[in-house]
Amino acid sequence: MSELLESLAEAIADEQEAQKKYKQMQQQAEDEKTRQLYEQLIEDEKAHEKILRSRYEALKENLD
Repeated sequence: MSELLESLAEAIADEQEAQKKYKQMQQQAEDEKTRQLYEQLIEDEKAHEKILRSRYEALKENLD
């Protein structure tokens, strides 16, 4: 089960990295439509992170 927790922790970190990457790209974007697209991608990654965190916490509770 700890292997699963580790995988989820890695996935959470990946989602956070994607958010940072999209934020940097958003700041470099030259037009508003592109900035809005990056904002949606950031929000999508935040939603993914929230789901993964929820599953991580649920599994962790079951181990304790």
